[in-house]
Amino acid sequence: MSIKELESEALVIPEKAKALQIVSNETYVLAGNLLVQIKGLRKRIKGTFKPMKQKLDEAKREILNQERAADAPLVEAENVLKPGMVNWDMKQEQERRKEEARLQEIARKQEEEKRLADAVALEAQGDKTTADQVLATPVDVAPVVVAKTVPKVDGVSFKGIWKFQIIDVLEIPREYLIPDEVKIGLTARTLKSACNIPGIRAYSEKIMTGRTQ
Repeated sequence: MSIKELESEALVIPEKAKALQIVSNETYVLAGNLLVQIKGLRKRIKGTFKPMKQKLDEAKREILNQERAADAPLVEAENVLKPGMVNWDMKQEQERRKEEARLQEIARKQEEEKRLADAVALEAQGDKTTADQVLATPVDVAPVVVAKTVPKVDGVSFKGIWKFQIIDVLEIPREYLIPDEVKIGLTARTLKSACNIPGIRAYSEKIMTGRTQ
């Protein structure tokens, strides 16, 4: 049967369904028969389109395989270059921060020595109160910034990706936990009315099934 014939056969089904009022056992049986007819027609439609979809799937798989093969050497090269560049950038950043900390400490010590010299001079002038205030004032120096030495490359950039690691699952707050719906569903289907999971209500839902002609 052609696709057009299947489409024509399917087009009349909705009107039949709308026209059928289920008001008696006889009309109930007619509705059931129409449902079986629908299932059979859907099976034929699926069977008609299945070979076409298979051909498309095979063609798509072949295209994707060719794409992956063409891209594979580039992926290999990236996997070599990227970690090396990231490691170098991180190493240089660590060195830069260490240098900043070293220079910051030098600046702090210089400020402390200046404060001490000022306090000694004030005390020598007989102003011990001000000298004590100078010594009691916390040392505060301007932040030292060391410029980055890693050059920027057009088209190459870095971004931070925050990740997490579970240290103790028992300490995780409840709002971050997801119920295992697969396990719950399996338990409900297995135990049925005997399912007794706290916080879970197992129930039966009636659905219509039928064989195809």
